[in-house]
Parts: sequence; C-alpha cells; structure tokens
Amino acid sequence: MTVMYETRQFSFQGQELSQKLLENISVNASGYWKHQFDRLSARETAFNWYLGVSDGQIVHSGSTPWSSAVLLRLVQRYVPQARQEPAKSSFTLLQKKVQDNAIAPAELLKQLGQLGIADESQLKAASRLKILSDLDTYLLMGSGNATFVPEVSMASKSHQLLRADAQVLIRGALQRQVLWQQIKQQVPSLNLIPKLNGEAFAQAPLSAVQKQRIQVLVQSGKSINHVAIGLGKDSLEVATMFARLVKTGLIELSVPQKSSPSVIMIIDDSPLVLKQFQHWVTALGYPVVACQNAVAALSTISQVKPATIFIDINMPGISGFELAKQIRQQPEIASIPLVILTGEQKLSNKWRAQWSGCDFLTKPLSLGDIGEFQAQLQDLLQRLAASSGPVAA
Repeated sequence: MTVMYETRQFSFQGQELSQKLLENISVNASGYWKHQFDRLSARETAFNWYLGVSDGQIVHSGSTPWSSAVLLRLVQRYVPQARQEPAKSSFTLLQKKVQDNAIAPAELLKQLGQLGIADESQLKAASRLKILSDLDTYLLMGSGNATFVPEVSMASKSHQLLRADAQVLIRGALQRQVLWQQIKQQVPSLNLIPKLNGEAFAQAPLSAVQKQRIQVLVQSGKSINHVAIGLGKDSLEVATMFARLVKTGLIELSVPQKSSPSVIMIIDDSPLVLKQFQHWVTALGYPVVACQNAVAALSTISQVKPATIFIDINMPGISGFELAKQIRQQPEIASIPLVILTGEQKLSNKWRAQWSGCDFLTKPLSLGDIGEFQAQLQDLLQRLAASSGPVAA
C-alpha cells in the first residue's frame, strides 16, 4: 500500500521562523523540515538547513540529512575526549568505517559508547548544543521557505537518545538571543582574537591556577570561535566567559590581521576541480592559492606558506603521495597539514594517506554529493585550525 503524505510547507519573513516552527512541528510526524533562505538563493550551490523532527521532538540539525558522518562530526566538535588518548585511536578507527560507508548511525552510536568515546549523556548534550548553535544562526537568517519531507527513520530507536523537546529548544534559543545581545558590546564578533591586558592581568587578585587557565585560553592567538571549537564547548558559553574578562579589563579583543590570513592551497591538474574548490573554500572565508603544476608546487608552497594544502593523488609527473613525501622532507614546510584529495574511494588510498601523516577527503562524484562534501570540508578546516589551539580548560 502506498502511503500518501500531505505536502506541508510554509514561508517566513524576518524573525518569524521561530514562531512558524513552534506552530508546525507536529506531534504525529517524523521527517525533515527543509529550509531555504532568500539571502542564500544567489549561491551557485544550493544551501538547505535540515531540521529533523519526530513526534514534537528535534533529533537533528545540519546542512545535510542525518548520517554516520554527521554523527561523527557532532562528536568531534562537542566531545573533546574524542580527540585525546586513549579515545583518539578508537575514534580514528570509527572514522575509517564511516569513510568506507561500513557502519550505520545506529551501530555507530552503540560503538561510541562501547569504546568509551562518548556515553549517552555526552551524546545527548552534544546534540543539544549543536541544535542550539544552529538555531542561533538560522532563526535570524531572514526570510525564506520550509518544506516538510517525511522520513520514518527520524522515529527510529537510534534517535531516541538524541531527542529533545522542540518547544523547549526553540524557546531556549530565543533566550540565547537575549544573552547574545547582552554580551554584544564586549564581544561583537566570535572572529575577534583575545589578548591579555598585561598590566591589569598582573595586578588582578586571581590565584595562580586561575591566571594559568586564562593564559592557556589566549596563548594560541586563535579567535574566540576557534577557542570554543578547541575546547569542545558551546560558543555562547565561551563568548560569555570572554565578555566577563573584557568587562573586568583583563582581556582585550583584537581584529585578525587581514594582511596575513590563513591561506589554503589546492594542487590538482584539473582546471575545473581547481575552480570548484576555490569557490567552495572562499565561501568559507579562506583565501585560496590554486596550483595546476604539481612538479613546480614545492617552490610555490615555500613562498606562500599555506595553512593547509590539499593534494590530488593522480597527477602527471608526480603522484600526490610522492609530493607529500617531498613536502615532509623540507624542514621549513614539513609541519603544514596535508589533505589527500581524490575521487577514488579506495581503502588503500586512505591507509596510505594515514601512513603519510595526511588527512583524506573524497571529491564529490555527483551533484548530490556536494552538500556532504562541503560540510566535511568546513569541519576539516575548522578542526585543523583548532588543532594547535587549547584542548582543555
């Protein structure tokens, strides 16, 4: 028997989205509310916000539907112990399974607990923070439209763990908007870089432990957003903490140096890939240097000193792995993070990338893969940027 679903959709203006969601998230429906925003309609690649719901509960939020890769990125962002030993090695093995499409979300949830990477309370807390963070952004994104896409898997047992009452979350998000406004004078942007006010800090009546904690937070020279990522904490919590330190005069916030941004480099013999990659990365706020001649790439790398280098595997004259080896042999550029970029989903390539000390990213093979690729690309760049920052408070 074919089940017929009534098409459900709504449009919203200005700051109407929160109320529209409160009115439309039903207690007898499971699926995605797929949102499109007018301000993003001019982008070459369509952007959608997926809000997974089930029986009046929110179970997922993101730029792509629910998947094992989405779950793993959630844990990587909000469960700091996943990046630390002894959980780190187990987490790396799960990453391989996800990359090979060898593990379903339900089994991944189970193994995260069994391997001691994240228990139920940590997973639930991580999911809640991710949803609230997205609501911080999308409830203020402006006008657009939303369409309901039925999906019975949203009601599965594996999602029971991550369910949170939609009414509570959305009202909580509205309260967070008030808190963001309250700290806006001290912290107008998460992209600002915190620095110690030396004289005030030296005279502050703080214990040695308190001073050390503050110094750890600012010594990396990273933005507030990167500090939050490094700590695996809620951006609002971290921003509120810095707002208090700014208010007391212990911390000053500075604008990042525009003259020396984090340059991303891509080495690929395909002009089309270079153009597409440059578009995707610049849309994330990073300048890009594209190099089509792999043989001549070493001199360009030495001149540019990029923050991260993406390298295609199959190129004329030299393979990506051979180029990575040559980069590692040059002391002045050996520490630059390398990412192997390929359209070949071979396990041998992934293992070779790991042995070479490189990350691994698969190129989108179809239009349907682009959204997931962009999400993986953004998370990878954020992780690499945060890897040199603080990892514990």
